Amino acid sequence: MFRKRDANGQLFESSNLIPEEKRKRLDQTWAAVFRSKALSLIDESRFAPMFCEDNGRPNQPVQVVLGTLVLKELLDLTDREALEHLEFNLLWQHALRLTPEEAHLCQKTLHNFRARLMAHDGGRLAFEDTTTKILETLGTQTARQRLDSTHITSNIARLTRLGLFCETIRVFLRALQSHHPRLFRKVPETLRGRYLKDGKPTKYEDARSSDSKRRLAVCARDVYRLLEAMRETAASKLEEYVVLERLFEDQCEITKAKTKAGEDDDDAMEEAVPVALKEPKTIASDSLQSPHDVDVTYSGHKGKGYEVQVAETTDERNEVEIITHVDVTPSSGSDASQTVPVLASLAEREIKPTELVADTTYGSVENGLAAARMGTELVAPVAGSAPVDNVDKARPAPSQSLSPIDFKVDPCGELTLCPAGEVAIRQLPVNGNENRVELHFARSGCERCPFFQQCPARLSRDEETYSITVNLTKTTLEQRRTEQATPQFKERYACRAGIEATNSELKRSHGLGRLRVRGRIRVRLVIYLKAIACNFKRMIRALLLRARSAGAVIPAMAVR
Repeated sequence: MFRKRDANGQLFESSNLIPEEKRKRLDQTWAAVFRSKALSLIDESRFAPMFCEDNGRPNQPVQVVLGTLVLKELLDLTDREALEHLEFNLLWQHALRLTPEEAHLCQKTLHNFRARLMAHDGGRLAFEDTTTKILETLGTQTARQRLDSTHITSNIARLTRLGLFCETIRVFLRALQSHHPRLFRKVPETLRGRYLKDGKPTKYEDARSSDSKRRLAVCARDVYRLLEAMRETAASKLEEYVVLERLFEDQCEITKAKTKAGEDDDDAMEEAVPVALKEPKTIASDSLQSPHDVDVTYSGHKGKGYEVQVAETTDERNEVEIITHVDVTPSSGSDASQTVPVLASLAEREIKPTELVADTTYGSVENGLAAARMGTELVAPVAGSAPVDNVDKARPAPSQSLSPIDFKVDPCGELTLCPAGEVAIRQLPVNGNENRVELHFARSGCERCPFFQQCPARLSRDEETYSITVNLTKTTLEQRRTEQATPQFKERYACRAGIEATNSELKRSHGLGRLRVRGRIRVRLVIYLKAIACNFKRMIRALLLRARSAGAVIPAMAVR
């Protein structure tokens, strides 16, 4: 049952039970700012739908539980370490407004609360809600933001191809033994013995490179035998059976003829089966990488894991930059597909930037046009370089021949200009294609234009306007290639490098690089909590620096 925390302080809070001198020092630490500014940003009523309205035991205060999880990620602690800090660390108790009697949570409470957050997308809710309030508290400018991704790994082992087969088979056999012991006993003992010995894993996957290819073929045939033997049984309902099936589809193929084992193969005495291994280069990057985390995919550049999309503010007027967006995406996918979803998410929360700085992967022409239609300028390089003649080209001379590339076309059709600076009176898509537009300019303006003889625009059928058809994709590509070679672009783009420091901070200080959880849902929740922790830390640092600037005596350690 949901119960909101009493907003009033208590007489016997830990901070009230210490000497006055120590209390003064406590009020100058990060804990005091967390208590007065950060803790109040956690709106408990937003989490009420996660609990029953009128039944069950009252919940532990959401501020305390979520605050503990945030502090846990702030310091990259285990559950056990975080709960020890809660019980015995005066700074934590002061930060969370607790008495010594209240400063206790059991591990089950953290587990259950995380389960509720995952079931109700509470991690995203908490991140977006607190971020909005932090931006308001600090007055952070959001008109300019930067975007990048960083590679992370969940709590899985990096398996070889042979190791993947052996571990997936072992996981299935153990599940079969646990849930369906009768069916488990029907599996040939020789097959079981290759992967399990008295219920424990064997070292079958530990093979010399010269033997691994032969053992891989044995594993592929064993997977086929297990799948066929259990297909019409209750074992086919097991999650581990589905994973085994996915492994087979990713790594193997059915052959017309049955493949007979070699004399030296471990399954030489077993029946031949029609299966063969796929060539490694034909295996998709979104194939199974671990039976313990089926959401992990593979990137040829970065390896197995996930990608985390990170957007943050970037403005010289900001005291600190605040992370505005995080999300988990597959490593097998391209960052190019994330530009528009990130902007849409920011727009939904009313913090969409007018300028988004990103690297080349995000900066395709299609993304640039889509961003422009959403009201955001995408400042990112595009592949290729501009022709030498176009670099640093100023306004064309009257004798210079013009082309559609010289027209500054607004994808939204609000302010499209010709080379002379005349505004188009009409902009119409050609045959419904918004990336191919017909521009119309007033006849009177065109005929007195100094570029009239060199302009490719022609008199329209109505003889009232001059028109030209422009391919937005091609035109925008050439214009952006020309622009990115200029010193002005390089100056605007220089701030993108700053987000690398944020990625490093999340990994180095908050443990983002190597997580303690598996599965995309759990990974996503942890990412949100770490982003909240980083934002809280930055807000506290900014507020402590404000206090120091105002003359307050703040210990140097508190603002690091």
